Amino acid sequence: MRCSVIIPTLNEEGNISQLIEAIFTQLGTDGTDIYIVDDDSQDRTQEIVTALAKKYTGLHLIVRRGERGLGTAVRLGATRVRDGPVVVMDADFSHDPSFAPALLEKIREGYDIVVGSRYVDGGRIIGWTGLRIAISKGATLLARILLRVPLKDPMSGFVACRSPKILVDSIKFADYKLLLEIVVRNRDLRVTEVPIAFRDRTRGKSKLGSRTLLLYVLLVFRLL
Repeated sequence: MRCSVIIPTLNEEGNISQLIEAIFTQLGTDGTDIYIVDDDSQDRTQEIVTALAKKYTGLHLIVRRGERGLGTAVRLGATRVRDGPVVVMDADFSHDPSFAPALLEKIREGYDIVVGSRYVDGGRIIGWTGLRIAISKGATLLARILLRVPLKDPMSGFVACRSPKILVDSIKFADYKLLLEIVVRNRDLRVTEVPIAFRDRTRGKSKLGSRTLLLYVLLVFRLL
């Protein structure tokens, strides 16, 4: 079954080459397309992807200028990919490509949305402080109570969908926490979670901070 992988990037020259190689190793080059949606990186990210595209015919680069945000980048990527299963993941190796086959296997079993979860049995977080874990679990509790989201990890950014149309039709407001919006807008779809080991980035600079928390709170109330 052919599948696509969407990866938003911004200044990821330290990770992107190894990540692309790892994804093709896990999913194979036949039947796998990777779409890098780059927010006009000012480092060598685009140069590295362009060079690798000569080796991999399934590698595609989309460059956005004058626009930022993970949610809109994923939505743009979803308008370009082939129909069929699509995986969304971060570029910083916090989402280990070795878990991608497990997400896609659940899609093959008939699920519409599959979440790579840190908080189901078998899931774990590596490299976070206790405070950061507490903030994440607090945000998760907020979503579960206010929005009645049936997921243990609605904050995850490692997601597989049966079709890119789910992403295109669902992402309206979300910036970073797009899964929350997708699930709230698609309560009739079959959703499940699979355990992953989430590892904090070791290369490059994190794009997250207090602004991300504010955007998340605003998203929750918009979805109410």
